[in-house]
Amino acid sequence: MQRQLCKGIILMMMILMTACSQKAQQEKASKTLTFDGITWFAKDGDINSWQYEDGVLSCIKKGGGWLTTENEYENFILKLEWKIPKGGNSGVGLRYPLEGDPAHVGMEIQVLDDDAEEYKDLVPAQYTGGIYYQVAAKRGFTKPVGEWNSYEITCNGPMVNVVLNGETVVEANMDEQTVGYGDHMPLSERPRKGHIGVQSHDTRVDYRNIGITELP
Repeated sequence: MQRQLCKGIILMMMILMTACSQKAQQEKASKTLTFDGITWFAKDGDINSWQYEDGVLSCIKKGGGWLTTENEYENFILKLEWKIPKGGNSGVGLRYPLEGDPAHVGMEIQVLDDDAEEYKDLVPAQYTGGIYYQVAAKRGFTKPVGEWNSYEITCNGPMVNVVLNGETVVEANMDEQTVGYGDHMPLSERPRKGHIGVQSHDTRVDYRNIGITELP
């Protein structure tokens, strides 16, 4: 009798453990997006602000925070395409920790409607392709709003290169960036490994063909 009772208790425990595991998996799935082999979650935002449909990742409403990779990356090539409406504003986060603003504790490569009237008085490093607030990009290579643009961003040790629509617009050595503009941390002191993400601002933004190739 005792042996049968023990078997019954063990069976019940196994059933409960399986149910708890399934519930945890369901809860995780409701808080993340997985596509192209990469799992993302919303840092400081609502995952429901993001939508992945027909190969396009879209921020469809405010409050999405930073859609952030579960994994961290050190040396890599990030390729993606992006599209914004008139007045659009977003960004691509690189090597950032989970605490703090990715733009200032990691790096952000700006995505912006550079020609919008509301952005005419920004500092040079706040325009498309720049390492936000720290390194300005060469300008004049964005496509009109509503068209797809491409980024190829390489982070390899201290070197950060940004290619916009086939044109190299930033070649920066983090070790040489010892001054932090806007009272922010200098690039020389920022991490060389962290999460990758895309930003929800006040406007819609679309991304597609996101691929991360890790370097040795």
